[in-house]
Amino acid sequence: MDTCFLFVKHLDDKGCFSLKLNEDGELVSPPKQRTFEEILNLQHESRTFIVESCDNATIIELELPWLAERKARVAIPYALEDKLAQSVDELHFSFDKQRYQNNHYLVFVISKNRMHHLLNQLAEHRIDFDLITLDWFALAPQEMCVSELSLLVNHDEFKGALSGELALNYLSKHLLNQPLMFQDSQIVTDLSLSKNEEYSFTWIARALQHTKPLNLCQGEMQHGNNTEWINKGYKLVAVLACLWIVSILGVNALKLHSINKQTAQIDQEIALVYREFFPEAKQVISPKFRIKKLLAENTSENQNHFWFVLNQFAKAAGTSPPTIEHLRYQNKILSVTLVINDFTTLEKLEDQLKKLQLKVKQTQASTHDQHVVATLELT
Repeated sequence: MDTCFLFVKHLDDKGCFSLKLNEDGELVSPPKQRTFEEILNLQHESRTFIVESCDNATIIELELPWLAERKARVAIPYALEDKLAQSVDELHFSFDKQRYQNNHYLVFVISKNRMHHLLNQLAEHRIDFDLITLDWFALAPQEMCVSELSLLVNHDEFKGALSGELALNYLSKHLLNQPLMFQDSQIVTDLSLSKNEEYSFTWIARALQHTKPLNLCQGEMQHGNNTEWINKGYKLVAVLACLWIVSILGVNALKLHSINKQTAQIDQEIALVYREFFPEAKQVISPKFRIKKLLAENTSENQNHFWFVLNQFAKAAGTSPPTIEHLRYQNKILSVTLVINDFTTLEKLEDQLKKLQLKVKQTQASTHDQHVVATLELT
């Protein structure tokens, strides 16, 4: 995949210095200042690296045991507080496992205001990108190069960018280790040094393409896929939480509906029994209390009458009684639903009951499976 490089050292309100390389490191689009519209076209089917100048960053080695990222983001700023001129609250700290060696972190420090400015400027002009890194990561160990007015250094005793007198002074002390020079290099200490035929931006872009530069978008400055996945994760959790709440409400609603349905059915059964006990009642009022009261009023006289009627019925039924399906005693009336062989046998039973001084009233009689089903009220 082709790679676009945006050098934000030359970022302004209209555009940015940029170039494009193919997978082999060959120039597809030469380095030049382009407008944001041109950059959007340049990004088509390509990944994009934002290259910040090391002039705006500080590189510090810190001796510290390897910590989990969350703990490291708390510990590192305060461990470096005495080495920094600005307040740690105003600075953004970047690091990774790849550059942690011999119990030493290699920490890259940049102003939060600078990072926010870059992110806002790029977002405002709809410039998407894969990472923000430093031009310094193009250097191999013990290597130096001159990019325009900056000297990039990757030595054991110093890592970072120098300019002006500091750069000249540093070069004068390292005469045996000459920097790489390019067409745009403007720091010259030895006129006999040969310059590379290409611009420093092209060389830096090619070097970054084949290394794994650190991404400054870490912690609170995350951007792109990481942030998108985090946002998607939060959205997924929110959706699952909503589904969980809806499912609970739904299950409870179904249970409530089932309970209400059962309650309504029981209420109907209670009302049916209630009206049998109190046929004159227009409303079902305190059925438990009224039935309890009715039972309390059931005197010994009523009980004696029940046993008398039941005893006379048993005498009339004889030794071969009919099958009794239902029996109820209410208001001194014994209601018996029975199954008997035929109507003749039913008449004989009624006659026998009358002989035993019982009043007999047939309220229902019908045939069923070659038998007679009849209901008699005995008083």
